[in-house]
Amino acid sequence: MEKDCNSCDGKCCKYVVLEIDSPEDKDDFENIKWYVAHKNINVFTDDEKEWFIEFITPCKHLNKKNLCEIYEKRPKICKEYSQDECPFHNEYKQKYTFSKIEDVENYINNVWKKKNKSSSKLKPRKN
Repeated sequence: MEKDCNSCDGKCCKYVVLEIDSPEDKDDFENIKWYVAHKNINVFTDDEKEWFIEFITPCKHLNKKNLCEIYEKRPKICKEYSQDECPFHNEYKQKYTFSKIEDVENYINNVWKKKNKSSSKLKPRKN
């Protein structure tokens, strides 16, 4: 299937994703709970164990036809964005996605604690 932005509904212009530090202790998960307690915010991990925060919010320059109204003056990151990197045109998969506090708690109880079972207690917060 050919990659074509003209057939897309501007998905890449409707969110912002930033890499965040991987949680190392239980207190770090409190921050993630706080993030996802907000509307239109997700946290996810990929297969390479990197963690990201996603803000689901459209670019204010995206028009009703999902076209950029400032195309000639768009930011450098938009100009350099490649369809080869587009998760909507590729087989990119999120390993874990957290959209509510319960998702984070389930991960802590069912995945994270098992990974860290070698230490009998959750790691104390580093100072």
